[in-house]
Amino acid sequence: MDKPLFQAAEVLDMAIEIERQGLAFYEGCAAARASEVVATVFGYAAGQERRHIELFYEMKSALDEYTVPESYPGETVSYLRAFLSTRLFTSVDDASCSAEAIEDEAEAIEMAVELERSSIAFYSGVKQIVRESEKGVIDDVIAEEHVHIRRLLELKNWLTTRSG
Repeated sequence: MDKPLFQAAEVLDMAIEIERQGLAFYEGCAAARASEVVATVFGYAAGQERRHIELFYEMKSALDEYTVPESYPGETVSYLRAFLSTRLFTSVDDASCSAEAIEDEAEAIEMAVELERSSIAFYSGVKQIVRESEKGVIDDVIAEEHVHIRRLLELKNWLTTRSG
């Protein structure tokens, strides 16, 4: 008996939504923060999220109905949707509202770090189901998310030493 198949394009749609949420959060944080340094870091992160959205759209357009074997129908999408339900934001609007509601720059940075960590976990799962030829692209996105975390933690240290 053949294993059911999952459309990989659905995974990329989820990845695009994650990046759109991150973009909304970072744009909101960049606009709302008083410090020019903080706004610059969040502006940079927003630009990276835009780039990832474009990358995932490009990957999706090149899929040609690529499918992934599953143990049972809906296995992959159930797993990924369950993961998405535990994310920091449930929608782009939620991400924007969360950014606007943050009163403290350190809190914004903590939320951003959590957002990046959760994206890395998701993309690590995605990497298991994309074509071999696309695994390097996913690795690159994961590496960029790690860079975002490092920049955010450096910013947090800078804020701590500045105020301490």
